[in-house]
Amino acid sequence: MDFDLNKREFRDAIRLRYDWPIPDSPSVCVCGCYFSVDYAMICQHGGLVIIQRHNEIRDLEAELLEKVCHDVEIEPFLQPITGKELNRGANKASDARLDVHCRGFWERHRAAFFDIRLCHPNADSYKEVTPKQIYQLHENEKKRKYGSRVTEVQQGTYTPRFYHYRGNGE
Repeated sequence: MDFDLNKREFRDAIRLRYDWPIPDSPSVCVCGCYFSVDYAMICQHGGLVIIQRHNEIRDLEAELLEKVCHDVEIEPFLQPITGKELNRGANKASDARLDVHCRGFWERHRAAFFDIRLCHPNADSYKEVTPKQIYQLHENEKKRKYGSRVTEVQQGTYTPRFYHYRGNGE
């Protein structure tokens, strides 16, 4: 799977996994804020930018789907909406796209679309929300945006995929 880590990367990965402190970490981020592993996950200037993690997961899922499905495609554009009434809140943009498309995942020869979302359940905005509520919130939003478009226009299946990340590397 090409997950080769050098000695330092391996050490840091183990420390992240078990929520141990990482020696030699900076105390201040390049953006000027207090540096922590949690902050590095969300900082748009010097941390691990969410889109990079999203794309790594998207690409890995596509690579795995290629082993069992046909016609795997990353970020395919959805077909234009012509004469269809979609639910309120649906993404009707002409350049709408999802993360991964394949054929034959759920049903033989049927198109399947997957959409990946990462969320940070330890973010301040989720302090009063349970993990189950967080995932339900994201799932409902994604289904509202793309569910009817995929089933009615694309004639395919739609599966939102959610991943969380925490400061401890999970």
